[in-house]
Amino acid sequence: MLVRDFVAIIQKLAPADLALDWDNSGLQLGSLNAPVAKIGLALDAVGQTVTAALEAGCDLLLTHHPLFFKPLKNIDLDAPGGGLINRALRGGLSIFAAHTNWDAANLGVAHALADLLELTERRPLEPSPRDFLKLAVFVPKGYEPQIRRALFDAGAGAIGGYGRCYFQTSGEGGFKAPPEALPFLGQAGRETRAGESRLEVIVPRRLADQAALAVLKHHPYEEPAFEFYPVKVYGPGQGLGLVGAWKPARDFLSQCREKLPAGGLKWAGPEPGLVERVALLPGSGGGYAGLARGLGAQALITGDVSYHQALEAAELGLTVADLGHFETEWPGLARLEKLLTAELARLGQKTPCLLLPQTRPWHYGF
Repeated sequence: MLVRDFVAIIQKLAPADLALDWDNSGLQLGSLNAPVAKIGLALDAVGQTVTAALEAGCDLLLTHHPLFFKPLKNIDLDAPGGGLINRALRGGLSIFAAHTNWDAANLGVAHALADLLELTERRPLEPSPRDFLKLAVFVPKGYEPQIRRALFDAGAGAIGGYGRCYFQTSGEGGFKAPPEALPFLGQAGRETRAGESRLEVIVPRRLADQAALAVLKHHPYEEPAFEFYPVKVYGPGQGLGLVGAWKPARDFLSQCREKLPAGGLKWAGPEPGLVERVALLPGSGGGYAGLARGLGAQALITGDVSYHQALEAAELGLTVADLGHFETEWPGLARLEKLLTAELARLGQKTPCLLLPQTRPWHYGF
């Protein structure tokens, strides 16, 4: 397997177009044509995890957080960051990040945390649409199957887990071929009317050119008529964070202490007791207190809550629990390792995946 083959697998689990504009998910270091025999997973590409990946014989390090967020002005091999890059390159280690696209995926980080808490009746805290194109092409009667096959082979027609999706309706088309043309129907220089079908399929933006070439190659007309429209697709469970329920209500603090991998817990706002509606935003989500409260949540579980965000939550009457950035995102990484292992096995790939040891950045206590 090559890195590019791995990217195609990750695209199914965490589609790249779900990533936020400011993010830098994707290949961080290495080559798409590099071979992959073993994959290591960590939240961050730091000295500890890069060393662990190399010692374990990994060719690829899959991280949640990108190695690069801003353009580099230089690479100083004597500085910590430059030394890390040097070690990874010398060891043949590619680094790939699945960040906000895995946050927003319908099986992603928030859902992994919600599974630990046994939350039901889930909905996204902030829905995240995927940007697609809809291709509409006009096809003469009887030629629809060959155009559909060509488009499906080009990667069109996938909606969520469903493939080969299309819509087709019948109508009449009209045209006048120029005198020098060799029209498939009718005669040059004369107006022609023909029974046609309007065929519509969804196309990922990155595959638009392949879909257009498929139409041009397989369509019987000399100059086929087709067009693209921008569309947004809201998949089930797709978005940043989520709001879920405990029915019956549960004691909030005891559930956090018992079920979540927290090194420490601090909370602000009303003193929590029995809670039914809970919002989750793993990582850094203190700024979502207003949205969580507006969706009926009584409490928000997140990390990296600032002083002023805690004050805002209190004003809103929302309990906000800060369990730590690392602690709230780690379950999502463990989920990704299991899903990736299962997908590799399904494809017949014997590429092992392993969670690499990573020290939590914060230590709690005196």
